[in-house]
Amino acid sequence: MNLSSRRQLVEALIPVIRKAGDAALALQDEDVAVRAKQDGSPVTSADLASNDILQAACLVLFPAMPVVSEEDSCVFEAHKDSNSVLLIDPLDGTKEFIKGRDEFAVNIALVENGHASAGLIYAPARDRLFFSYGAGLAFEQTAGGQRRSLPRPSVPRRPIALVSRSHLDPRTEALLAALQPCDIEEIGSSLKFALVAAAEADFYLRLAPTMIWDCAAGQAIIEAAGGVVLQTDGTSLICDCNGKLKLDGFIAARTPQLAARLIAALRELETTSAVATQQ
Repeated sequence: MNLSSRRQLVEALIPVIRKAGDAALALQDEDVAVRAKQDGSPVTSADLASNDILQAACLVLFPAMPVVSEEDSCVFEAHKDSNSVLLIDPLDGTKEFIKGRDEFAVNIALVENGHASAGLIYAPARDRLFFSYGAGLAFEQTAGGQRRSLPRPSVPRRPIALVSRSHLDPRTEALLAALQPCDIEEIGSSLKFALVAAAEADFYLRLAPTMIWDCAAGQAIIEAAGGVVLQTDGTSLICDCNGKLKLDGFIAARTPQLAARLIAALRELETTSAVATQQ
């Protein structure tokens, strides 16, 4: 898909993602039904309401485009070899949503040949919408409808690291300890990617398994803003994973130079750990 087509796709999805996110937000104060999925993660009526809006709109707007949703991931097998796929997470951060926090988000990504080439992340409780459709073309749409390019200028500061509020794992904790001094903030959902892209934080670590719909939109936005999202071996994050939905973890940083330092720190930590295990 060329740049013009990607831009048209994203522009068409902006009102859709707002509608889906606002529908989920409207249900947060209600006694939403919660059940456990097969993997043990929670799903609510808000997840399903958002999913219905997104799926219906994509079917009308892009009838020839395969759509894979977290809430309908069984269709992934049929589309895993498609060159272009719309990947959606109707409510990322369901645990935060259930607890009444404002960090949950809706994700939409265009994945082309295994690469997230365009993305949208909407955090409705904060009224923050981030999107991208190409290199140097990452934006935030403000509450008043204005757009500003990302990243925004930042002032010198101690590095700010973002980690999951609900899924912080021992490996990530060990790397954070090795990276001190830095400020650590816990935030739920893909909003962390958007805050790195906006230069409101410097990097986001997740060294435990996660799913492609949790990462694809964020990768597109960070990379369009000049940052990088890498697998833990230092290679670029690939979102088709040969037909697999699960990723082994990643490092997201607002500059390539910072990402290289983080990967080097991870390798040093792993080497030290391996030596200690052998002793």
